[in-house]
Amino acid sequence: MSVDHIDKFLELLLKHTTKGATHESATFSYAPRCHPGTRKIVIMDLTQFIMRKGPSCRKLAWLVGPAGGGKTCIQRSVVEICLTAKILGGSYFFAQDSNADGFIATLAHQLCGAIPLFQEAVVLKNSNDLSIFDKSLDIQFQRLIIDPLEEICKAQQWVQPRVIVVDGLDECRDPNQRLHVIRLLQTLSQHPVFPFHIIVASRPNFDILTAFAEAPLVSLTKPFLLHGYDADDDMLTYFVTEFARIRRTHPARCSIPEGWPTREVLELLVKMGSGQFIFAATIVKYIEHRKEHLDILLDSVLKSISARVESSNIDPIAELDALYTTILQSDSDVDRSTLRRILHAIPEFWRVVETSSFLTESNPDLGPTPHMLDTFLGLKDGTTPIVLSQLYALIHVPNNPLESQGESQHICFYHKSMEDYLKTPERSGDLYQSEGDTVAEFVVNSVKHLQHWSTTLERPPADKAATFSALYLCVRFTRDQTPSMYDMPSSQLEHVTGTKLAEILNFNPAILLGWIFLYGRHLWPNPNVMLDHCKPQDGAFYGLRHHWLDPIAKGLKILHNCVSCLSTWGTQHIANPDRSNARNLPVSLSGAV
Repeated sequence: MSVDHIDKFLELLLKHTTKGATHESATFSYAPRCHPGTRKIVIMDLTQFIMRKGPSCRKLAWLVGPAGGGKTCIQRSVVEICLTAKILGGSYFFAQDSNADGFIATLAHQLCGAIPLFQEAVVLKNSNDLSIFDKSLDIQFQRLIIDPLEEICKAQQWVQPRVIVVDGLDECRDPNQRLHVIRLLQTLSQHPVFPFHIIVASRPNFDILTAFAEAPLVSLTKPFLLHGYDADDDMLTYFVTEFARIRRTHPARCSIPEGWPTREVLELLVKMGSGQFIFAATIVKYIEHRKEHLDILLDSVLKSISARVESSNIDPIAELDALYTTILQSDSDVDRSTLRRILHAIPEFWRVVETSSFLTESNPDLGPTPHMLDTFLGLKDGTTPIVLSQLYALIHVPNNPLESQGESQHICFYHKSMEDYLKTPERSGDLYQSEGDTVAEFVVNSVKHLQHWSTTLERPPADKAATFSALYLCVRFTRDQTPSMYDMPSSQLEHVTGTKLAEILNFNPAILLGWIFLYGRHLWPNPNVMLDHCKPQDGAFYGLRHHWLDPIAKGLKILHNCVSCLSTWGTQHIANPDRSNARNLPVSLSGAV
């Protein structure tokens, strides 16, 4: 088999991975870890689990706990232990509201680097069928993982690596895919030749809870119940250490008593936290990011939280909500409507960014940077950093004066529970905005930016908002990206967007096709991939798809059929396109555009 043939398949395998989901991703390097000296017992128990050998030992573990309990930090610690011991086969960290489409390809790609001879075996088994990535997860699992492993195990005894770490399974939006992943991991853990030790972490969602409680998983799985580990001592250690650090670095450090905060206050904070480390981390970030008198600030926060919790019993969600509300209301000068728009735009940006990994790699400016949010939402440049300047305890904002060097240049929430808070009207109050309203605003803005771009046809677009807009329209409306909870007929969309609805429905599909032709082929060299991102579907927003997403998909099919023509013609004309290009298109394409 030629080297080019091998490279072509491995390049295709890499394209179908979910790059941001592994421990090798850029986000992993600066993601939070367990605080030194905390979570030692549960990490030790998980480490002992993966070190056990013998046919009677269970090979599948389930780490289960509530949101904010520290599961992801614990899983990151386990990954680092396995890397040191050279026993890690692979990892997969599900992002919020994601899918499992790239799950198998991502694990297979990691195994290529972790297991000797695996790369040659997977290429040998699949190089003649490049459509493998369009097939079911079951077929991918068999062909990309099981068959290559069986091939290399014929000639050698299985030794290492033997650990796979999967985190945030509940974040996979499709319950059927979640159960599918569990079943595949069960198969991998039970294989007689190469039994992996697998640790899966999730919240106790009903479908996941039921799956692990029923046969055969109930007898094959070792559960690790996070609430069974007393986190009070760990949280107390965290508060003592972090408040001591704040005392040393605060501008008024010379006047801060050594005994601040008191033991009683620390114990009250631990009680409020109820095992939720996100509560503790948010308190600390909020205190250290505000240059005020520490005793007055902490006392004010505690009183505010207590006043917002109606029940006398400690409710972790109520306590966390009260803390979020306190911080989000701390700056009375901020326009609440603008704050709401920005807060809901952040996760909406990430849905596209995480789908298209090239955004944060080769084109970082297309991700949710402060400038991009201002530009896309039509805000005065600098508005986003100003609006978020008092929210550093909740949101990572690049280039703020309190951040360390090397942090991500994209805005993101520190914890998933922040998005959960914003999605629930009873919890977030006037900051709530329905997902349908957010998408409607993004569609209107995308059309506006693309229409502006169509007057210049720059390549690559100087206005990055136009490129993101094109990606948004291509990616957000795919069959697996539109959330099932949508229920927004055209009449409701018209109510949300007012007269701008006409701008959407009159949008010329040729503009988006032009972007794909002039610039999109640079990002998606394979027309099949472009087509996969633009599948029309039934259900919500059907009116929009009927008016222009359907024609776009048909245009993509024409591009796909003319790929050879594009390759020849593109060499001569695409490098420096101008407005005259539309007149010089190949005959087979000119009618489409």
